[in-house]
Amino acid sequence: MRATQTFKNTHWLLLLVAAIFTAITTREAHSESAVSTNTQCEYVTLKTGHPDGILKQYCNRQIAKVMGWQGASWLDRAERETEERTDQLIDILNLKPGMIVGDIGAGTGRLSMLMLDRIKPNGQMWTVDVQAEMVGRLKEIAQKYPKHQFEVKQATALTPNLPSAVLDMAIMVDVYHELEFPREFLEALALSVKPGGSIVFVEYRAGDPKVPIKRLHTMTVAQIKKEASDVGLVFEKVVSDLPWQDVVFFHKP
Repeated sequence: MRATQTFKNTHWLLLLVAAIFTAITTREAHSESAVSTNTQCEYVTLKTGHPDGILKQYCNRQIAKVMGWQGASWLDRAERETEERTDQLIDILNLKPGMIVGDIGAGTGRLSMLMLDRIKPNGQMWTVDVQAEMVGRLKEIAQKYPKHQFEVKQATALTPNLPSAVLDMAIMVDVYHELEFPREFLEALALSVKPGGSIVFVEYRAGDPKVPIKRLHTMTVAQIKKEASDVGLVFEKVVSDLPWQDVVFFHKP
């Protein structure tokens, strides 16, 4: 009789423990699901959209079309320094000799060379572009520098194709809004940045009538913060001293 009662007590105890475990597990799973559902940016295929963009939306933002290599002369226009104050942008980045920097979407390499001047002689510049024509121009520039000082990589829509944990800073100048797969590309870019390293977004300021740029090629700071934090980047600061652009700093945890 005593053995039977002991068995019953043990049986009910096990059932109680199992019920508590199930409740905790279910609550945690529900909590994780709710966080993911509420915060994760999603892709949406559009039936119609603004002609300056592709028929794809990310985080409620229509993705802009890539400015083709045919527009390279606009990047190198003589007026760019005074209109956009590229010299001031380089100052804002606070680059130091010996840093390893990635220029993501480097285009003609104009800004890459300006940045390299700040990190020489022991610094290293990694330049990346998705367009083969731009990559060809970057390779021509690389030949003017000592070996491995100016590295060039062909990116894809999904990855910058860089080594793991190599960069002290990655910078995207008027590039991020054109990425076809912004989430995947940004996750891959973060892998190439050292822990504690910086990822910097430079984007034309949305909603500013003084900025003569098409709407889909501009971004708000709030939108940048939402998309960057969604992949785990930590916001640091925003500098809005440039005439047309915001410079938004994040770091990799």
